[in-house]
Amino acid sequence: MFVGTYSRFPAAMVKGRGCRLWDADGREYLDFLAGIAVCSLGHCHPAVTEAVCRQAGELMHVSNLFHTRPQIELAELLTQNSFADRVFMANSGAEANEAAIKLARIHAGEGRFEIISLSGSFHGRTLATVAATGQPKFHQGFEPLPEGFIHAGFGDPAALEELISDKTCAILCEPLQGESGVRPLEPEYLQAIRNLCDKHNLLLIFDEVQTGLGRTGTLFAHEQLGVTPDIMTLAKALGNGLPIGAMLTTDDIAASLGVGTHASTFGGNPVAAAGAVAVLKTMLAPGFLDQVRERSAYFMERLEEVAARFPHLATGVRGRGLLLGLVLTEKGCDLGMDIVNQLFARGVLINFAGGRVLRFIPPLIVEAEDIDLLIDRLVEVLNGC
Repeated sequence: MFVGTYSRFPAAMVKGRGCRLWDADGREYLDFLAGIAVCSLGHCHPAVTEAVCRQAGELMHVSNLFHTRPQIELAELLTQNSFADRVFMANSGAEANEAAIKLARIHAGEGRFEIISLSGSFHGRTLATVAATGQPKFHQGFEPLPEGFIHAGFGDPAALEELISDKTCAILCEPLQGESGVRPLEPEYLQAIRNLCDKHNLLLIFDEVQTGLGRTGTLFAHEQLGVTPDIMTLAKALGNGLPIGAMLTTDDIAASLGVGTHASTFGGNPVAAAGAVAVLKTMLAPGFLDQVRERSAYFMERLEEVAARFPHLATGVRGRGLLLGLVLTEKGCDLGMDIVNQLFARGVLINFAGGRVLRFIPPLIVEAEDIDLLIDRLVEVLNGC
């Protein structure tokens, strides 16, 4: 019935509330995957649900030939709480990154079209964003890929600078690589990339599709790293499950995209935008991000206890906020998917990222008791390995 592009768990999910999911057989699951960093306020958050239902009863779609109130309110919230002056709204992270790629090229001018990204990166599934992705496994079968994308070795500013030429227009990176195994880019490394962009007159693009909207303990990950991009992309948590993405930039750079140069039929759809407004208002409320940081510290401490208890399976913990990875040993890596499947059988959802880490991305509303339950089930599984 479906094109076979997904390896699915044997469950049909029918209901969600907070950090819990239920399948068609009535089985309950503790969700530490959050739709892959999407449902950051948990499933069916009351404020988001109310906003979506209300908007669906007023206006579903009119196209971007017209303004809508939810879209205007969302753009105001994004620009008032970021470095940016302008927003382009899309439907997904890949589309937001496509917009960023097009903007970088048109802003740079004729002859400057190459974008450097990092090995281990992940930027989407369209042909251009696959080409930008620094993981060969995502390229296989789709060659020849669009030209103009170069991949630099991770963590080496000098090697990155050697790739810069008179054709280069931008450097694209994630402040923390999620898909390749929860690999944070250290502040010094990001600052070195920012310095290279300034030195060579390049745009710096931050893909915050997974790290943005509170996931790392600040609204945007780069805020805690002391480096500001020229362009930033968002999606995933922005709609808490509704399809929406955004590209943010400054007035000067945005001016390069004039009328007719780019568009999206459903981008900033009133219902999705209304949901995103509720998401942002919830996350910007006093104390919300403080609680995310508190939960992160507690979760990291508990995971470090696990690593210390099972040194033959785990070497440590890495990540920021509530995007954390338990780094596995060689033996642990061989058992990675088995561990995930055993946790699924025990009613806990996580995933195995980059062939190297158990990745934990729970809703940002997760409670200490949920973390304790996850740890208990994880220890139970690891005891049998």
